Amino acid sequence: MQLTRRDFLKDTMFAAAITGLPDWATALDESPPAWLRFDTYPWHWAPPARSGQDDAIITALNRITFGPRPGDFERVQQIGIDAYIEEQLAPETIDDSALEAQLAQRYPTLKMSAAELWQNYPQPAPGTRPDPKTTPQQVITELQEATLWRALFSQRQLFEVLVDFWSNHFSIFIGKDQVRWLKTVDDREVIRRYALGKFKDLLLASAQSPAMLDYLDNRLNVKGVPNENYAREIMELHTLGVDGGYTQQDVAELARAFTGWGIKLPTRRAGTLDATGAGVFEFDSKKHDDGAKRILGIDLPAGGGINDALMMIDVLAKHPSTARFLAQKLVVRFVADTPPDALVQRAAEAFTQTEGNIRQVL
Repeated sequence: MQLTRRDFLKDTMFAAAITGLPDWATALDESPPAWLRFDTYPWHWAPPARSGQDDAIITALNRITFGPRPGDFERVQQIGIDAYIEEQLAPETIDDSALEAQLAQRYPTLKMSAAELWQNYPQPAPGTRPDPKTTPQQVITELQEATLWRALFSQRQLFEVLVDFWSNHFSIFIGKDQVRWLKTVDDREVIRRYALGKFKDLLLASAQSPAMLDYLDNRLNVKGVPNENYAREIMELHTLGVDGGYTQQDVAELARAFTGWGIKLPTRRAGTLDATGAGVFEFDSKKHDDGAKRILGIDLPAGGGINDALMMIDVLAKHPSTARFLAQKLVVRFVADTPPDALVQRAAEAFTQTEGNIRQVL
């Protein structure tokens, strides 16, 4: 049997926890299955002999989950594929409280604000030997480990696959500058909050995410010295696609629209870090280019302030190129590497008709 994504994740966790799974992991099922015990490692499991590679249940489980685990095939066989998909499309109705309680207990950083993360996990002073568990690396490690545990044990499998999908779509490198403290909040307040909601809400939350603003240097994007990194990315990778019909002039003008969009950073006073109120989005009108702009054929009059970018986020979220671009990516992820054009068109139409309702598109 080919190595499934779930097998890979289990192997990854095995390498990270060679002494055995934590006790809490075995309590996540009513009766701990054999594959949760390391004395039976590796966790070999194959679908029943009567099902082949093309079996519809296995196909569905491979596409909308991180791979079938023992018991999944039999359950879907019992309730039917359509019922299982409908169930997964409503993750709020699936009880995942046992897993989330354990994650909250073991990974306290997951619930912290950026200010708390800065304060509690500061950058070590040069020449010091701090406890590794009090440095920003601990913040990164906890998010990474929690992501793996959710992929392995969450009952909300489609939701976790979507979190992975949108995390890649709105890609942010966690090791850059302030992102080490900010990505955890982005994961919680942007990706997870809007993964199955309206795309415009997700796009706006990402545009105002301190992690994104820092990663793509928009906090350095100011009047007279525009930085085009985020403007280009939001068009090329987040919405329209590389062939979505925009020009270099549109990128330059959009960068002007996003001037002044930044974040509040911690300050140091007398050698002490003060993170009070830090790590949130802020708009600085003094850094904003308030001149007239023309983007994608749309004229923005002078004096628009923060509304310049807000208007363009709305335009980009509803643009036909965005509907097509996202529909194709979703079909590739969930159906076929060579996406059927008719299905892409249907998904794009659903995106437009529902104003970007991700759940309905799926």
